[in-house]
Amino acid sequence: MDQQIFDIAIVGGGFSGTLVAAHLLGQSAGPLRLALFEAQPEQSGLGVAYSTVDRCHLLNVPAGNMSALPDWPDHFLDWAQRQTDLIDPPWVTAVDALAYLPRRAYGMYLRSLLDQAEQGAGPAIELARCIDEITAITHREGRVVLQTAAGSFVAARQVVLALGNFRPRDPAIDTPDFYQDSRYQGSPWSPQALADVAKTNACLLIGAGLTMADWALALSRSGYQGTIHVLSRRGLWPAAHRPYRPVAFDSRLRDEPSTVRRLLRLIRSGVDSEEGDWRAVIDGLRPHSQAIWSALPLVEKRRFLRHLRHYWDLHRHRVAPVVEGSLDQLLRSGRLLRHVGRLQSFAQSADGITVSYRPRGRTIPETIQVDAVVNCSGSESDYRKLDSPLVRSLLEQGLARPDPLHLGLDVAANGALLGTDGIPSQQLFTVGPPKKGMLWETTAVPEIRCQAAELAQTLLIS
Repeated sequence: MDQQIFDIAIVGGGFSGTLVAAHLLGQSAGPLRLALFEAQPEQSGLGVAYSTVDRCHLLNVPAGNMSALPDWPDHFLDWAQRQTDLIDPPWVTAVDALAYLPRRAYGMYLRSLLDQAEQGAGPAIELARCIDEITAITHREGRVVLQTAAGSFVAARQVVLALGNFRPRDPAIDTPDFYQDSRYQGSPWSPQALADVAKTNACLLIGAGLTMADWALALSRSGYQGTIHVLSRRGLWPAAHRPYRPVAFDSRLRDEPSTVRRLLRLIRSGVDSEEGDWRAVIDGLRPHSQAIWSALPLVEKRRFLRHLRHYWDLHRHRVAPVVEGSLDQLLRSGRLLRHVGRLQSFAQSADGITVSYRPRGRTIPETIQVDAVVNCSGSESDYRKLDSPLVRSLLEQGLARPDPLHLGLDVAANGALLGTDGIPSQQLFTVGPPKKGMLWETTAVPEIRCQAAELAQTLLIS
């Protein structure tokens, strides 16, 4: 395209952005000039989550529940069963509705979905796939102007910010200068991170969630012979999926709980009535989670985040059974060591890194000797603290504002950004994780696929 003016520009080529683009291509009668921007070429059409090529990095949801299309529940499963290279013991032994397939396979599926949508689009519909970082957004003459890292400019009538998840926040410690050390991996999914850590004799993974599980298994599969230390503040550990008898909460939710205490009581009574089957209760609440979250007053939402968030995440976001088994093997072998406490400081020397932490329930610090540190503590969602030129540009101009809980951006129900004046934008929209403050459940496939389809309809009729 000679003239860089588009009807719609999508910033972010991961799951959210790819789905919005596919729906726009499929739903538009044209004419439509669409641009999809992704800063990292290896993540185009994939995003961070599905760009991994490691076969031990599995989806955390069975294949039967991973369709990207709301009205076609078996779409992903049908696609997967036509592939010939997904069987890979011990990680994948069958391709059926209950299988936990490689994340790389889901990335291939998303790319094929976008390719098919582009091929099936009408002659007046164009898609430009742009490998470039958008660093600033401004308004000019009724259009949105996007500036790239290279200094060029692109104009669009409307923009979708499919920003996904950001790198973790560096933990607060007494020696923050350590974060400039080359032996610290602050972005756990940087292309060279695993190769660098794999050369060491001992490493520390900060955090004990799903990213830690990915790292521990990837190190083990690469032949890593060193010791993997894991430090978490609460001592929580990833839980695995198990078969259960589905439970419906319709009859129990006459009114959404208006306090965290009532929500916790509801969950506990459900677990008791299901004879301890907490997985059935947590998943049974999922269709009601948006309504429950909306019904909680702001003070109760803050109470939930302060006291229950980590426990909810542990039970809500689970790993495949084979991942749990592999982590257990590493623990039993002594190659994976768990530590529980608050990180305090790092001391660097030519011989390695001394990690000081205060064990939970104690006052005297303990130390760990390692050669590398990886931050696996989970993505940063407080947009005030992000090291992103684009986000800074939006906030400084008042084109966007953080939501009151600092879980993402403040948005209208249709995904339109709210500026500092509180008025929904007619030109700037978002989808997926940035809507967490309003929706809470907005990081998984079932929720984002619906958002993407609805946003595409909104954009095409506006």
